[in-house]
Amino acid sequence: MNDTDPLAYACDLAYERLLLSSRPEYVYKNVLLSKMVFGTHSPATTSWLYEFRVGEARADAVLINGVATAFEIKTDLDDFSRAQSQLEAYYSCFDRVVFVVGDGQVKKALQFLPDYVGLLRLSNRCQLSEIRKTLSYTKGLSSEAMFYLFRKNEREALQRKHGICTDHLPPIERYSVARDAVSLLSPKIIHENFVGALRRREPATKRAAISYRLPSSLRAAAFGYKMRNADWLLLASRLREPASSAL
Repeated sequence: MNDTDPLAYACDLAYERLLLSSRPEYVYKNVLLSKMVFGTHSPATTSWLYEFRVGEARADAVLINGVATAFEIKTDLDDFSRAQSQLEAYYSCFDRVVFVVGDGQVKKALQFLPDYVGLLRLSNRCQLSEIRKTLSYTKGLSSEAMFYLFRKNEREALQRKHGICTDHLPPIERYSVARDAVSLLSPKIIHENFVGALRRREPATKRAAISYRLPSSLRAAAFGYKMRNADWLLLASRLREPASSAL
């Protein structure tokens, strides 16, 4: 680097080193985000959520674009020991699941994962390609499992929509009564409501506006880290300064 190079260039250089390494999960997230939100789809029509907890599992990312897809990343340093329990958790709330793997994991993924699970490969050249399309699988959907993932205002809207009134009950009983009532409803119907709630929760346009101010190497950071907009703007400004003065 030269003294006049912006600090953002240092981030890009560091990212290039990551691409040449064993490629940690961040690289997968950054490439996946660039491909799915800024490539195949558009920030204007999608929502993108990182580290989305589902029961005892945590999806690395969730894409909402009319349908909701949970993504699980398996780098070449990961194994599939938890894959079965992860699939059970994800399919209790999502009808589409995609595993994103490195070149070294493709054979194992094809052998282990059911044929309705989508599969993306991140090549050694960091190109993302589709090995197998994801298919909708609804047999595992659980109305109760989805109920736990609704936020309070979303849950109240769900209750109104399905005529579940708990206002007459003591506050301590309302949650459990609502849960029991929702658990009796069709999982496919609750899934439609759940996807709609996620779509409204955090449109990708909000994070994309921040991402456009940052180097492409930090695109996933803009979606994955929670900071105030003022702090993001300050960071973007500092990244444009010469590295010598910014540091």
